[in-house]
Amino acid sequence: MLESEGGALKRIEKIYQQLLQIWQSASRNTLLQEQGTTTAKLADLMKLARPNVSADLNRLVRSEKVLKVKSFPIKYLPSQVVISVLKLEKLNYFEVDSLTELVNRQQNLTPPVKNQAVAAKEKNPLTEMIGYQGSLRKAASQAKAAIMYPPHGLHMMLVGQTGVGKTYFANKIFSYAQYRGVFSDDIPFISFNCADYYHNPQLLLATLFGHAKGAFTGADQDQPGLVEQADGGILLLDEVHRLPPEGQEMLFYFIDNGVFKRLGESQKNRRANVLIICATTEDPHSTLLKTFLRRIPMTIEIPPLNERPLSEKIELAKFLFQQEAKRIKKNLNVRIDVFTALMTADNYGNVGELKSQVQLTCAQAFLNSIDATEVTIELNDLPEDLRKHWLSNPAKTRHQVELSRYLDTNTLFEVGKKTVTVEKDNIYELIENKVHHLKRQGVSNENIHQYIMTDLHLHIKRFFRQPLTNVKLNKFVDQKISSFVVQLKQIAEKQLQVQLDQRFVYYLSMHIDAFFKRGNQTELLLKNEVEKIKKTHAAEYQVALIFQKEIITTFAVKVPDIEVIYLTMLLSSIRSLSEKKQVGVLVVAHGTSTASSMVKVATDLLGNGNIAALDMPLTVSPNEILQQMATMLEKLDQGKGVLLLVDMGSLAMMTHRLQKKTGIKLRVLSNVTTAIVLDVLRKISYVDMDLDSIYTSIQQDLAQLVTNKIAAPKGSKMILSICMSGSGTAQKLKKIVMRIIQQSQQAEKIQVKTVSVLKMTELIPKLAEEYEIIAAVGTKRPSTAIPYISLEELIAGNGEQRLMSIIMQRPENEQLVEEQNVVVSSMCEDVLKKHLIYLNPFIVCKLLQNWLQQLQLQLGSDFSNSQQIKCIVHTAFALERCLRQKSLQYQEEPTIEVQHTLPVVQQTLNASITSLKIELSKDELYLITECVLNY
Repeated sequence: MLESEGGALKRIEKIYQQLLQIWQSASRNTLLQEQGTTTAKLADLMKLARPNVSADLNRLVRSEKVLKVKSFPIKYLPSQVVISVLKLEKLNYFEVDSLTELVNRQQNLTPPVKNQAVAAKEKNPLTEMIGYQGSLRKAASQAKAAIMYPPHGLHMMLVGQTGVGKTYFANKIFSYAQYRGVFSDDIPFISFNCADYYHNPQLLLATLFGHAKGAFTGADQDQPGLVEQADGGILLLDEVHRLPPEGQEMLFYFIDNGVFKRLGESQKNRRANVLIICATTEDPHSTLLKTFLRRIPMTIEIPPLNERPLSEKIELAKFLFQQEAKRIKKNLNVRIDVFTALMTADNYGNVGELKSQVQLTCAQAFLNSIDATEVTIELNDLPEDLRKHWLSNPAKTRHQVELSRYLDTNTLFEVGKKTVTVEKDNIYELIENKVHHLKRQGVSNENIHQYIMTDLHLHIKRFFRQPLTNVKLNKFVDQKISSFVVQLKQIAEKQLQVQLDQRFVYYLSMHIDAFFKRGNQTELLLKNEVEKIKKTHAAEYQVALIFQKEIITTFAVKVPDIEVIYLTMLLSSIRSLSEKKQVGVLVVAHGTSTASSMVKVATDLLGNGNIAALDMPLTVSPNEILQQMATMLEKLDQGKGVLLLVDMGSLAMMTHRLQKKTGIKLRVLSNVTTAIVLDVLRKISYVDMDLDSIYTSIQQDLAQLVTNKIAAPKGSKMILSICMSGSGTAQKLKKIVMRIIQQSQQAEKIQVKTVSVLKMTELIPKLAEEYEIIAAVGTKRPSTAIPYISLEELIAGNGEQRLMSIIMQRPENEQLVEEQNVVVSSMCEDVLKKHLIYLNPFIVCKLLQNWLQQLQLQLGSDFSNSQQIKCIVHTAFALERCLRQKSLQYQEEPTIEVQHTLPVVQQTLNASITSLKIELSKDELYLITECVLNY
């Protein structure tokens, strides 16, 4: 038992004593090297459930008896040991990233306000953003590159829907620049919304650039503009698409020359050095001048809330609740149902709207608990429309299952402290609270059973996920109870024809122990609910009746009928965890959310199964991909093998290595689509098929699909070029695809059609009636079963090879022989013809592509499209600088790798550019070599 009348130690005290025992004799070196004990190790050592240990350790941190080291995994140390061994006077911090950081902070401790400022500056501000390593990873990487680019950074364009956090992101960029020392602490950050004076262009320009006295009616004195005020710092222009054309022209003239004039001035030129960050909700290519866009080299897309993963949405909601707790100066206790309603609502799309919903919910809860010290937030505190949406959502139970991976039943937001999970160990309290809550919400009796079973199943499932250990139950429950439950286990296995392990003994022992302590309390389940449970789980109910008789006989206590129902529900939930093993499915696709989006659609429609998604950003190396895939395969394998669904042939080629590494039977299918994921999930969930049967079935379905393609009346083929507007990116892609078609030298005519994402669903079926659509390229995957090549794949992957294979109707893995890379040449020519003044961009591009072919042969490397583009553009600019006698200086000490590679780069490059009669400096060659090595 956790606590006895004889004064035995509570569980939390036992945990603290165990932690103290581990570390009380440790040396300074051992402490700094090992950093502490993990929750898992402590749980295994003490034979306790990991969630209980985690909760108690966090309570000990809040009581300042234990120090939390936020490494990976998180570790814990007794505070008194840390003070003693590290020779500290006292601890001022109880959550640190490392002990080294703790020592440094303690030794350099200054008054609180100053110390907080220093601590803030020591931490990368971008890492504080939710999604820094997830959906915002690419955006953060672009921002860092733009800020650090010499000599003064690159101007940026932030693109995203209203409320996605563009202004917040811009502020983080500014803080990052200060953190890296690019800007000093006193430099200005000026923000201006161009929509404020949209209907008065003259006033808008006067605000931006200033005005001279008498420039217009009311201008009675000289007035500096925002550009002058931002000199040396950053100017954020929000809703820049509202800037009139003349304003854009003045701005790009200032960007080019650093010179501007106030409105009304004709002679005097003024100078300023300003990094400009623009923000817009519109497509920049359709709303801004092309001449202006060319001056903004870095475009950063901020994803909308509905495209961010569930884990990030939850973290955002938790952050907003924590802010509200701080504002109202009261602790907030938020139920998981509230998070479920917020996460599944479709009447808002972005962070700003989520914030409004959280504030409205907290305001209502605060009003209902105005005299209480802690505010409990429940479903009836949600705005009316949000509550109705949740109650009418048929998928709410499944969504709650998904959220339970990240949240417990209740989450506590304490004023001035970090979020903590509120433990709910008592199964009776779980059921009774749920019944009370659902009754208050007016939920029908027939649905109450479903909700209770869901919560109960999750409660047990969380426990059964823990590693199997030889638990010494006599530490917590009477030995007579644990021995008795072993007999019940044998009864259940015989009656229900299932195999149960030691965790069943542990869980049921704790449950029966809790029943003895609970005594007689009000029975909250109604008669019709009880009858429903009896009928639905008849086999489990019969076993529970046997349990009732055994308990009465053995312990001479009264076991009410309601306890039989509780036991029935427990048996039913535990039995469902012993379901037949399934084939695993791993969906792997390049991009930040391609795979997870497909899996989410499938699980939303068909429910959860033994399926997982792995998104692969283009920055991840092949070895990292291999390791991540191996880790996920081991989690998915239940002994029946795993089916790999991948988007590229390059991933499929890893199958042999993965089988050798993991020992798991694998099958792989390329060119995955949402339709394929749906079909596979349906087969593993509802049809009893083994791995080979599923693989063969899907292959046959795909073959049939190809055979049954609708032949166009005129026999014409078509490729779709897709982007948001159907005009900007799609038009550029169309030119690239046309060149690939021309290079294929196919006699058959193939048309390329640009399509807007907004009209895609409506337009594609109509086109399919007239044409044979053989492929789609662009920024959005069509919902129909058409071979799709993403923009990222076309530019940085093997998308061109895939498209050429489709056009020429040959296997994808057939080697392309001496074919010029159309994507690389198109992208490079597009950039170079805008920026090169003296050199012919087309000739330079061709020469440098030939150079890269020779260089790759010499180095034995295979450059990605993105690396080729970077090398060609960088080298072309270097050649142009040499002609203008403005070569860059190489400031670094070259690494051994650079020194080793330089002769190969120099020899192959000089041989390729002989016709240009340009001799590159040694400094420029060093920089080109670093570019080749992808530094």
